[in-house]
Amino acid sequence: MNDNDYWDNIPDLDLPGGRRQKKRPPAANEDVVIYTKVRCPKCGSDKCPVYDSSHLPIRYHKCSDPNCGYTFKSIEENYKSS
Repeated sequence: MNDNDYWDNIPDLDLPGGRRQKKRPPAANEDVVIYTKVRCPKCGSDKCPVYDSSHLPIRYHKCSDPNCGYTFKSIEENYKSS
């Protein structure tokens, strides 16, 4: 993966101030969390807000699709980059 791929995979958070500022890539010894857009395992919708994150690294989601409403959990996985 080159530096340009790293920046292309960062989600657009629509933060104030317009364009997001690029930061340096993580160093080899830093903890890294891979961001993966959460999708409902039942219907595939990406509208699945967290309703409980008090038991980290587990987060509880509920699908906002009006035809679904499925509840599920996601688990954050940390790793050391190499």
